[in-house]
Amino acid sequence: MRAGTTPLDLRWLVRLRWAAIGAQVGSIVGTRYLLHAPFPEAPLVAIVAVLTTVNVALSLWLRRRPALPDALVAMSLLLDAAGLTALLIFTGGAMNPFTTLYLLQVALAAIIVPRRWSLLVTTGAIAAFGGLLLARPEAIHVWHSAGMFELHVRGMWLAFALTAAALWYFVDRVSGSLRRREAELATARLERERAIRQTALGTVAAGAAHELNTPLGTVAILAAELSDLLADAPDARAQADRIREEVRRCKAILGRMRRPAGGGERERVRFGAWAQGTVRGWSEREPGRVVRCVLQGDDVEVAIDADAMGQALASLLDNARLAVDAAGRDDAIEVTVGGDSEGWVTLRVIDTGVGITAADLAHVGEPFFSTREPGMGMGLGVYLAQGSVALHGGTLTFTSEPGRTVATVLLPRL
Repeated sequence: MRAGTTPLDLRWLVRLRWAAIGAQVGSIVGTRYLLHAPFPEAPLVAIVAVLTTVNVALSLWLRRRPALPDALVAMSLLLDAAGLTALLIFTGGAMNPFTTLYLLQVALAAIIVPRRWSLLVTTGAIAAFGGLLLARPEAIHVWHSAGMFELHVRGMWLAFALTAAALWYFVDRVSGSLRRREAELATARLERERAIRQTALGTVAAGAAHELNTPLGTVAILAAELSDLLADAPDARAQADRIREEVRRCKAILGRMRRPAGGGERERVRFGAWAQGTVRGWSEREPGRVVRCVLQGDDVEVAIDADAMGQALASLLDNARLAVDAAGRDDAIEVTVGGDSEGWVTLRVIDTGVGITAADLAHVGEPFFSTREPGMGMGLGVYLAQGSVALHGGTLTFTSEPGRTVATVLLPRL
């Protein structure tokens, strides 16, 4: 026996039974005191009292336990069918138009419990309806002889309306749950695919770092020797020193690539001051490039892996530079930093470049997606930046329109 029915299913079942009990009470009162039908009150009240007690017990079970075994759910639906049969026996038998309510138990069983239990409920409902013909065979003659056929037809319409409304409510809720489940599964599949791609990239990066470390070391040695040989040529020596600096930068990047994800040490920094220093360092590598870094409000503290976040910010600045270059503008980049009262710190990289189309914006952040010309990039900068931000518990989002793009980083503050 498996406890497969979810609490949400039970809540629906409890609510529908309360609605059914209310309808039964209303029908008893209406037929007895408005239509003056000669139905016995005592057995009808007793049957409703039993159904009410069962529903209270089910409500208490739901509060204590996370699920109900499928067999008990099926027995509960069979009890509803039995209760309906008992009510119908005392109120016209098979001629009572509310026999359509048997379909409600059948539909609920088909949706909630496995096939063998739903088949049991269906068989029970069919047998119950057939039993009405045997229990009250005279009901057909009584209704026709009493001239109540018009009332019977109206009752059929009312019973159909109640059954249709109940089925709509339940099926609508089930379909809503299925849509949410599909959305959750789609998100899970996307996250799994991203994890697989990230693992593959990590493997490739580790191999590249291992293979490139030796030739970069050779280049560094040769650049140092070349710098010594060019002692009498300041301009050429400066270029050799620039080569050595770039090699050191490459080796530092490879060192970060060899580290496990999230393995960098975090330090407490004033985020505004850190961002200004990072922007300044990036600008020094881009001669003639002016980037404004504006601190909005207090300079709050955050705990970050400065190397990883620095590389992420540099990637965003590189993208902004390419956008403004494509628009023919030289210094249209701005970085703003500010905290908020919700416990987050915000960093925005704003450029007034060519912008990103809506179609491309939907794919920004996917690995190997790039809007650059072929050969101008691998399409990994934003993807890796998103990964670094996510490891810090933050998010990276983009908004864009013609002539303006904003990359927004949200990080939790201390």
